[in-house]
Amino acid sequence: MTNYAICFGLVLLVVTIGLKLFRRGRPVVTLPVKPITSTEELISTFDSVSPVIGFNVDAQPSHPYAPWSGGKFQMAMGIRRTQEDSWLMLDNRYREEQSLRERLLDNEKAGVLQYLDGSEDACRETLEHIVAFLTRRFPDLFFRSPKDLNYLCNGITGAVFRVVDPLEQHPLEIAARLVMEDMNLLIQGAGPDPDEHYLRASFSMAPAGWYLKDRIGWPLWQIHTPVPMWEEKLRKPVEKYFRDMKVSTPVERMNFFMQTDKTLFQQEPFAAQRAENVKIQDVQVRHERQTLRRLPQSRAILFMVRTYLTPVVELASNKASLYTLRKSIRAMPEEMAKYKGREAWGDVFEKWAERELADYEPSVEC
Repeated sequence: MTNYAICFGLVLLVVTIGLKLFRRGRPVVTLPVKPITSTEELISTFDSVSPVIGFNVDAQPSHPYAPWSGGKFQMAMGIRRTQEDSWLMLDNRYREEQSLRERLLDNEKAGVLQYLDGSEDACRETLEHIVAFLTRRFPDLFFRSPKDLNYLCNGITGAVFRVVDPLEQHPLEIAARLVMEDMNLLIQGAGPDPDEHYLRASFSMAPAGWYLKDRIGWPLWQIHTPVPMWEEKLRKPVEKYFRDMKVSTPVERMNFFMQTDKTLFQQEPFAAQRAENVKIQDVQVRHERQTLRRLPQSRAILFMVRTYLTPVVELASNKASLYTLRKSIRAMPEEMAKYKGREAWGDVFEKWAERELADYEPSVEC
């Protein structure tokens, strides 16, 4: 009887210590949650994904989307289905951005990685899905270590990570060192409102003018409070979409901002940028490809964001796209233009675009 009591006491002690380690902003070594499932079960999750053999990440150009239209400004979700093969993408910015992630995790961890109690299973499931997808889609680049199948090799950076219990890093930190997307986990009912989704864990290398430490734990509506017209136009349909979202292939949407430097880790609001001495060579188009999928076990919504920066001057070679971008910017309501910081870059962009498009006539009205 005494032995049973001692064993129970030791188990309780380990669980208690594990829970304390898993507090907000602290790295975790061992978590008292269900173990990661087998490799075979994970791979079967993505059995429809087509493997790419011999993929050369350094030769793959990035795909900065052009998510703008030249018509009347519309406030809409803009969600569309995407192919499972395209859920996570790799390109020639991988090494550079992984170096940035490493520096931020080493020096600014609390600024890029946050997680709250109750997100453990969702964080684990996120890592499971990412490992399963990458090893299926890019088997030459992400593979189990031949020395120990509990470890995953990143063939691009040479890093090796334990991906089976007990983990040696937080699941989102491991995932961040594998993919090019930021990761946000929203869990329904993880706050006062049982119908609302709350941000419970996040790795965000490329925040678009906000501080992760402030937003962690916020409900979906509060996260979007700064966005003009969100409350009256999008809050109800977005909340309904999140509640009704089923486990299936991911969906995607696009977004863009303009900024006056090449900073990816942009915590200060864009409207706070100063317009003094801004040159057109400074102005960047900040494209975002956002994907959403509901995880089957934890039921959390995994919201991933890949951010691209493109110098606006590169659009000089694509007059049609530049023409449409200018129309889109001109069509912004004043409150949206202010939110996107147009006063910092608007005049410089307008004068440059006027010169570039002086002799341009669109064949079809964009």
